[in-house]
Amino acid sequence: MLSDDRLRERIALITRYFWLDDLFKIGNELNLDYFRKYSSPWETNQYQAATEIARNIDDDKLIGLCKKYVPKYGLSLGGFHGKYYTASTTGELRLQDSWELIRKNVRKALSKWSDQSYGTLQALINKNGKAAYFDLLDEIEKVLGYEFTPSYLLPRLRPLNLVFKTGSNKYPEWTMPSEIIPVVEEEIHGFKRPSQPSHGKRSFSESLLKQLREFDSLGNGIVDARRNLNVVFERRFGTALLKQNEMATNDLRKPCSNEEEFNNRILTLALLIDGIEADRISKLVKSGTQGGSVNLLEKFLEEHVEQYDKTAIKNLRMTVTLRSKRYPVHKDDPQYLNALSYFGFTELPPDWQDLWETLLNRYLETLQSLISSIIRIQ
Repeated sequence: MLSDDRLRERIALITRYFWLDDLFKIGNELNLDYFRKYSSPWETNQYQAATEIARNIDDDKLIGLCKKYVPKYGLSLGGFHGKYYTASTTGELRLQDSWELIRKNVRKALSKWSDQSYGTLQALINKNGKAAYFDLLDEIEKVLGYEFTPSYLLPRLRPLNLVFKTGSNKYPEWTMPSEIIPVVEEEIHGFKRPSQPSHGKRSFSESLLKQLREFDSLGNGIVDARRNLNVVFERRFGTALLKQNEMATNDLRKPCSNEEEFNNRILTLALLIDGIEADRISKLVKSGTQGGSVNLLEKFLEEHVEQYDKTAIKNLRMTVTLRSKRYPVHKDDPQYLNALSYFGFTELPPDWQDLWETLLNRYLETLQSLISSIIRIQ
C-alpha cells in the first residue's frame, strides 16, 4: 500500500514534471474518470490532475511516463531531491533517496554561515518554501531577533540545492523545493544557535584567511577527484580520461576577487575541461562527433555509460560558455548571461569570488558524478 508521504512526494514530482497539457494526455491515456469530465486541459486543476494520476500508477509506470513525456518544468529548482524519488535537472528519474545529500548540504550551510544560514532556511520554511525578498527579510528578522540581509548568502545556497531564485525578473522570489522541506526542517531543528551571534561581521584578515583555506580545500578535492576518475576509467576502458596538468590544477587554488582574476581563472578551468585524452577516447566512440572535448565526452558516455547524470555534461558545457562567450576570448554574447543564470547569478557584474567558488564546486561535483557513473557499470 502506498504510504501518505510517498504519495505526497509523487504528487509533488508529477506536478513539477508536467504541465497541464501532458497531465491531460496522461490522464486520458490511463482512462481516469476525472479527465473525462473535461474537453480541454486548461479546464482542469493541476494539483488535482497530478493527484489523480499519482494515485492510479505505480513506480514502474511513473518511470515509463517520465521517459515518454519529456518533462517541461524549468531547471531552476535543481532537479528533484526527495526521500523516494531523485531526478536530475534534465529529467532522469531514479527510485532513490537523496535526502542524505540534502542533510549534508544543510550541515555544510550551517557550518559555514551559522546563525544567518539557520535564520534564512527557517524563514523560508515558515513561508511554506516561497517568499519575495522583502517578505523574506521580515521573516528572517522574526526568526533571528535581529536584522540580517541575505543578499550575500542566498546565491551561495543555490549550489547546495537548498534555495533557488524563481519567479520573473520583475517579481523574483526565493524558493525551497517542497520535497526537501521536511529534511531541512529536521536538520535545522537540531542546530544550536550561538549565544552571541556575529551578525555576519568578520575582519578583513579573517575573511581572507577563510577564503584561502576554502580554495585550497576545493583545489585538493579536484586534484583527488581527477586522479580517482582516471583510475576507475582506465580500469574499465583501458585508458585514462584526463590529461595531467599540474600547473592548471595548482592555479585553481588562487583566490578571485575581481573580473581580471576571474578571466584568468576561467581560462585555467576551461583548459582542464578541454584536456581529455581525445585521441584515445575517439577510438572508443563508434559514431563520429563534431569537435570539442565536451561533445566527445558526451558521445562516449551515451555509448558506454547508460546511467550517467546528464547534468555533468551541462555543467562542463556552461562553464566553457563562461570562458568562450565573452571578452577577452571572443566578443560578448547573450549566451554568457544564460550560463551565469544557470549557475545562479542574475546580477551584473556578478560577485566574482562567489562565481569562481561556485564553478569550482560544480566542477568537483561533476567529477564525482562521473566517477559514480563509471563505478556502477556492470
